[in-house]
Amino acid sequence: MSAASPVGLALQGEPIFGFSIAGLLAGIVQYGFYIMMGLLIIWIIFGWIGYPSNDALQRLHDFVTSMINPLVMPIRSRIPPLRLGGMGLDLSPIILVIGLLILRSLLNTIIGLFIAPVTG
Repeated sequence: MSAASPVGLALQGEPIFGFSIAGLLAGIVQYGFYIMMGLLIIWIIFGWIGYPSNDALQRLHDFVTSMINPLVMPIRSRIPPLRLGGMGLDLSPIILVIGLLILRSLLNTIIGLFIAPVTG
């Protein structure tokens, strides 16, 4: 009997190097979701507070804004703020959260149905 290559083991559903590829991908999806939700919450808090005067907080604000704005701006351009008297309620973070939840569910389904049976 010949030694199996790592690719052969992956095709048979055996874990390579002690972990499963599907489990690793599912973990990446979960952690990516948590990171994006955390950045979104920080972005919302900075929206309430305004631009900080502390240098470290300014750097954090600029980083969070540069990560979240590309996701929020297309939503904002299509859905205007909801007018409530003299204020406007921005619905784009709520829609982004729903979109992230749907994307996480879709990716986990794809991993479970198509990647896990092949790689283990």
